[in-house]
Amino acid sequence: MILEGILMERAGGRGICIAHTPEGKTILVSGAAPGDVATIKIIRKRKKHLEAVIEHLDVPSPHRVEPTCSYSAHCGGCSWQHVAYAEQTRFKEVEVNENLRRIGGVEVADSRSIVPAPKALRYRNKLEFSFSASRWLTWDEIASNEPIEKGNALGFHVPGMWDKIMDIETCHLQPEPSNAIKNFIRSYAKDHGLTFFHPREKHGLLRTLMLRCTLAGEWMLVLQFFEEPGQEGLALLAAVQTEFPMLVSIYFAYNPKPNDSIYDLDLQLFYGQSHLTERMDSAIAGGKELSFKIGPKSFYQTNPEQAHRLYSEAVKLADLRGGETVYDLYTGTGTIALFMAQVAGKVIGIESVPEAIDAAKENALINGIDNAFFEVGDMRNAFSEELWERHGKPDVLVTDPPRDGMHHKVVERLLELDIPRIVYVSCNSATQARDLALLSEAYEVQTVQAVDMFPQTHHVENIVLLVRKSGYGA
Repeated sequence: MILEGILMERAGGRGICIAHTPEGKTILVSGAAPGDVATIKIIRKRKKHLEAVIEHLDVPSPHRVEPTCSYSAHCGGCSWQHVAYAEQTRFKEVEVNENLRRIGGVEVADSRSIVPAPKALRYRNKLEFSFSASRWLTWDEIASNEPIEKGNALGFHVPGMWDKIMDIETCHLQPEPSNAIKNFIRSYAKDHGLTFFHPREKHGLLRTLMLRCTLAGEWMLVLQFFEEPGQEGLALLAAVQTEFPMLVSIYFAYNPKPNDSIYDLDLQLFYGQSHLTERMDSAIAGGKELSFKIGPKSFYQTNPEQAHRLYSEAVKLADLRGGETVYDLYTGTGTIALFMAQVAGKVIGIESVPEAIDAAKENALINGIDNAFFEVGDMRNAFSEELWERHGKPDVLVTDPPRDGMHHKVVERLLELDIPRIVYVSCNSATQARDLALLSEAYEVQTVQAVDMFPQTHHVENIVLLVRKSGYGA
C-alpha cells in the first residue's frame, strides 16, 4: 500500500518516526525525520499500528541533514545521521520525559536539559568488524546494469541478517587510524590470498576484527581466526604491527565455535602490553585523575569523554558531603564506584560477573583507593544481613542495571530498606520508568538528567534521583 503526503509528526521509540493515516491509524516510519512530508510504503500491518518506509521524500524536514556516512541508509549503526544533532538531543530528552510520564506515572519538577556529547562523530573507543567471503549487495547494485564484484567484505552485519556483511571503507564512529588499520588488513589479506570466513559454509581463515583505543592514542587489535592461523596469519599480524606503531597491544584467537564471542576464548598476546590504560579526571568528586586498565575482554563505556560527564552528573545528584556509605549495584569494573569513593566515606560495589569484580579490585589498587570494596553477588540477594554487618547500611544507593532494568526482586528489596537516596542510571528509560513506578510508593523522583552517550543513534543514558518519602515505613 502506498500513502502520499504523510507528515512525520514526531520521533518515537528506537528512532522511528510516528505518523498517522488519514483515518487515524498509527504508522511507524523507518528512515524518516520529524517534520518530513513523504510518500510512504506500508510494509507490515500490526494489530495496533502499521510499519512503513519512505518511498519518496516530498518535503524534507527542516531538521533533516545530509548524512556524513555513505552507508547510513543501510548500515543501521548510525540510524539518525540524517537528523541534525541538536534535534537528536531534543528528541531524546522528550522521549525520556515521555517514558517517565507514560510508563512510570512520574511528573518531575526538576527535569534538566540533556547533556549533549562534545563530539557527534569519532567518539567510540571500540569497534568490531566481521569478515565475509560474500559481500552484501545493495538493491541499487543489483538493479544496475554494471558488472557486480561480489568478492570479500570487511565491515558490519546488515541489520537483521546474521550472515550478511556490508563492506565498509570508512566508518565515522571511531577516530583514525581505525579505518586505516581495517583497510590495511583487508588489502593485505586480498593481496596474499588469505581467505575470509563464510558464515553459512563454515570455512575461511579471517573471522572478526576488534579495535580499541584510548583518549591518549593507544590502540589495541584483536583478530579472530576461524581456522588455525599458521604462518600466514601470524605474518599478517606482524605486517600490521610494523605498519601501525600506535598499536601497543595485538591479540589473536583461534575460534571454530558457532558464535564469534571472545569472552570464552583463550586470547593469545602476539605483541606488546596486555592492556590499554584510560585516564579520567575525577576532580568533580574532589579527587584526582583515575586510571583504568582495559584488556581485550574488559567492559568500559564506549564514549569515554561523555562517560566522564555521566559519572560527574551522578556524583552531583548523589550530593555526597563526605563520610557516607554508598552501595553501587551492577558496578561492572567499578568506574562509578571509584568516582564516588573520592568523596564518600566508603563505597561497596556489587556485580554478578567475577571477572568484572577482579578488574574493579585491580582498578582500586592501581589508583590507591582503599575505601572501595567489591563483591561478587546476585543483585537479588545483595542486601543480606551478613553484608550489612560487614559494611554498614547505605546512605546512598547507586544502581546502573542492564537494558532490561532491575529484577523485580531487587525492586522489592529496595522498598523494604530505609535508604535515603537512590541514584538510578539507565541506558533504557522505558525499563527505568517501569522500575520507578514500582518504587513510587516509597520514593519520590526529585531530579531527571539525561546524558547523550551515543550520538547518531536513538540510545540515551538517563539519571534519576529518588528521595525516600517522609514517614514511609515508619
